[in-house]
Amino acid sequence: MGVTPSPHDPNAAALLRVGQTLNGKWRIDRLIDVGGMGAVFEATHRNGRRAAIKILHPHFASNSEVRQRFLREGYVANRIDHPGAVAILDDDTAEDGSPFLVMELLEGESLSALLNRRGGVLPVGEALAIAGQVLDVLVTAHRNGVVHRDIKPGNVFVTRGGHAKLLDFGLARIRDGATSLIPTAVGIVMGTAGYLAPEQARGQPDLIDARTDIFAVGAVLFRALTGRRIHEQANAFDMTIAAMRERAPSLAVDLPEASPELVAAVDRALSFEREARWPDAREMFSALRAAYDAEVARTARVAEEPPESEPPSSLVIDVTFGDEHDEALERERRRTREVIESLSNISVAIDPSTLRGP
Repeated sequence: MGVTPSPHDPNAAALLRVGQTLNGKWRIDRLIDVGGMGAVFEATHRNGRRAAIKILHPHFASNSEVRQRFLREGYVANRIDHPGAVAILDDDTAEDGSPFLVMELLEGESLSALLNRRGGVLPVGEALAIAGQVLDVLVTAHRNGVVHRDIKPGNVFVTRGGHAKLLDFGLARIRDGATSLIPTAVGIVMGTAGYLAPEQARGQPDLIDARTDIFAVGAVLFRALTGRRIHEQANAFDMTIAAMRERAPSLAVDLPEASPELVAAVDRALSFEREARWPDAREMFSALRAAYDAEVARTARVAEEPPESEPPSSLVIDVTFGDEHDEALERERRRTREVIESLSNISVAIDPSTLRGP
């Protein structure tokens, strides 16, 4: 049975899907989250396998450009081939014409939800670790010509196993040589207010590159450490105007106790000029590791303990900065492969040739 809720209430539309079965195969069990373009559900296939289903909002279904951008997410995420990018297993269309993606089901919560649950801020070590894992994904993404363009707390997911996953590649820009698979008109702002680099806020697509993502990681880290956005304004429009014209404040203003290494790492990421930012994600990761080491030493001094003592750790810190970092990523990669193989009999590979723009 089709869903025909009011287009002005996506939450109500999403809730109506719970309990329904898509195409006689996927039973929608629970609403996980609702975003601007679609809703994500926990679902069970008729053979008992569980997955996450992301469905485009019904009122977007007739817009061919939005549909195409939505479906590209599958191609882009799988192209990256990194355990920090969520695997897309299948794509299909619901009875009401809304396309949907079948994704691996994650256990945990978004960084946005985590911040809300923890009072708006995270301890320095955890914030650095989450940002570091996002950067680790971006090293591979940028090497494959993919610029995410919408890094924000809602698009970072922290699993119960301590892995930070980068979600929603629907706005990603893919470059093969000089060709972008997602053309963007000059003057059109792509991204989320509060995390936009200046060139992004101005709608200058030719200037958007890996350093645009680095700015966004810096903005997310600033938010996680201080509890506020870099250009805190009354609404999204004013935040976008501020991003176009104003430099981001130094982290030292809002977090005066931050170490020089931490301030330098975040401030450089948030440089107004692209050329002044970290040149690539790997270098910024190294800077965050240095900031983490400085925080460990500072914590030890404050507690009057020997410098070699370790502060209270967490899974996300262990995965990012622990001695078994590479092994942890490889275990997660194996887990993802097992998920894909377990669903291989019900999923089909997304054909990238059908997802290319004009």
